[in-house]
Amino acid sequence: MRAIWILGGGLALCLALTSAAEARDPCRTLPEHSTAEMASPGPHPVGQRTFTYVDSSRPTMPNGTFPGAPDRTLVTEVYYPASAAGRDAPFDPNAGPYPVVVYSHGFLDSRQGGEYLTLHLASHGYIVASTDYPLSNGSAPGGATVADIANQPGDWSFVLDQVLTEFGADADVERIGATGLSLGGLTTYLVTYHRDLRDPRIRAAAPIAGPACLFERSFYQTTDAPLLVLFGDSDQLVPFRQNGARAFRKAGRPKFLVLLDAGSHTGFSTFAELFDPSIHFDAIGCEAIGLGLTPDQTDPNAGAFAGLGGEGTGVNLAPRRCPLPCLKPVPTTPSMGATRQHTLVKASVRAMFDAYLRGDDSARCFLQRSLRRQNDDLRVRAHGTEPVAP
Repeated sequence: MRAIWILGGGLALCLALTSAAEARDPCRTLPEHSTAEMASPGPHPVGQRTFTYVDSSRPTMPNGTFPGAPDRTLVTEVYYPASAAGRDAPFDPNAGPYPVVVYSHGFLDSRQGGEYLTLHLASHGYIVASTDYPLSNGSAPGGATVADIANQPGDWSFVLDQVLTEFGADADVERIGATGLSLGGLTTYLVTYHRDLRDPRIRAAAPIAGPACLFERSFYQTTDAPLLVLFGDSDQLVPFRQNGARAFRKAGRPKFLVLLDAGSHTGFSTFAELFDPSIHFDAIGCEAIGLGLTPDQTDPNAGAFAGLGGEGTGVNLAPRRCPLPCLKPVPTTPSMGATRQHTLVKASVRAMFDAYLRGDDSARCFLQRSLRRQNDDLRVRAHGTEPVAP
């Protein structure tokens, strides 16, 4: 009897310790996703429609030979779960209402610039919108400029309004995400956190290689929306140390950092699939940025970003902490391949939005633990990533 009691007591103690461990770490009991699974197309065929939205309440400023306009025209691509894949395919409402994500393109890019990601998210049950910003896209009248950046958060919110109206009850107004590349990453930071420019509907943000050198800790205190900072450690246009590392350090919790080894800035673009894989892709990006920017646009302290500052905004334009793009020679060794870089982006961003727009703890666990364990060409940091509410 004594032996049975000891055995029973030991079993009870073991079960109690196991339960306590599981309570501290729910990832132990959840299914583990693979990177290939998270980056694979989802179950939904993807439909695609082009809309032209016109915001008559705000003007487009003069730009070079362009005299300006009394309104802002926003040609927008929307990707959505459909009954069959294709342009203008019928919308599939059966699994709705769907979360909504707005993607922001980079400088000299277009609404198709992140299509590998927007298509991926739509296939997993998201309505995704991507607009041509009036003056920073590659075909902007008067030439692309970054000087219109303070107006892009307003464009972002206007496009979201139109998409929510377009899809009605099939779009979930309580589950809104923001993502974007480079200047679109900066737009994502601004529309998520800026005191005067933010959209409070955002529930999760995933800026990709976005400039963040101007932001103080107070900038991030307007919301507790979770943040994923995604960067390449060989970014020659927006250096990681002054931007991605700074954003992760200053932002509130919960927050994640995914840093790709040998990841380039240009490699985040859809069009990187067309580039010579034997080179560092930022050789192409630096050439493009050199042709497209004037000196006052490359240096945020020279005035291009002045409209973002002001007392109490947490945007500090005074210190010259923001390096100009491409100051150092581009490495002669190849950067991470485009297919690989896109795979890691798709897996990371989907996991972020599944976790915080869908309340999926297994997706959070993948982003926090499995992604790093399964891949030896990236690093992951996570702070304040407690279980998420469904």
